[in-house]
This record gives sequence, structure tokens and C-alpha cells, in this order.
Amino acid sequence: MSRRNARAERDALLAARRESLAVLLSRAERGVLTRPEAALLRATIDAEISEGDRARREAGGQQAAVRREQQRVAAAEAAIVEAEQRAEAAEQALADHRYRDHLAEELLDRPELLAVDQPADLDRLLDHVAEQLNPTAQQ
Repeated sequence: MSRRNARAERDALLAARRESLAVLLSRAERGVLTRPEAALLRATIDAEISEGDRARREAGGQQAAVRREQQRVAAAEAAIVEAEQRAEAAEQALADHRYRDHLAEELLDRPELLAVDQPADLDRLLDHVAEQLNPTAQQ
């Protein structure tokens, strides 16, 4: 049976039960309810209670599933933010490295500006100059 057919069948049973309840309660209100009708009223009310309990359990399960999905979405969004921050930091590091390389090329093209004896001295000098001149480092 398809979901649509099952739903239609449940809806028809619910409508029939409620119609029966309305008639039985009306008869009870007037004081003309027979014993078999009282038993039917009891059975119909029990069925409604069971159906309500089932619906509440189902809704509780759906709410729990929604909460789990909300947590997964929040975790995914946090991971995206973290990945974007890492990408931004990597882009900045690459830009800093390229700027440092550019400075090195400029200094090597003008050896008169260099007064260093060791490659480590050149690295420290380049790092210092890059820090001082890089516009992104000063932001």
C-alpha cells in the first residue's frame, strides 16, 4: 500500500471514529446511552488515546531527528568557517612569502644596498623589511 493510500485510510478511520464519538457523546449527554453504546464509546476513546500516544511518540522521534540534523548543519557550518579562515591565512602567508621574494629580488638587483656577510643575515633582513613594508602586515 502506498503512503498516500495508507494516509487516506487512516484519515477515513479517524473521521469515522470522530463521527461515532460525536453521536455517542450526544447520546450520553441526553442520558440515553445503552450498554453496548457505552462499550463502543469506551473502545473509541481508547483508540483515540492510542492514536494520540502514537502520534506524540512519532512527533518526538521527528523532533529528535530534526535536532540531530540541526547539530550536523551547525557542525558543517563551523567547519566551513574554519576552512575559510585557514584558506585566508594560507593566502595571506602566500602573499607575504611572495612579497618577501619580491623584496629579495629587488635587493639582489641592487647589491649596493646589501651589507650582509651570511645568508642567515639576509633572511633576517628580508623578514624585517617585509614586516615593515608589507601593507597587509600593518592592518
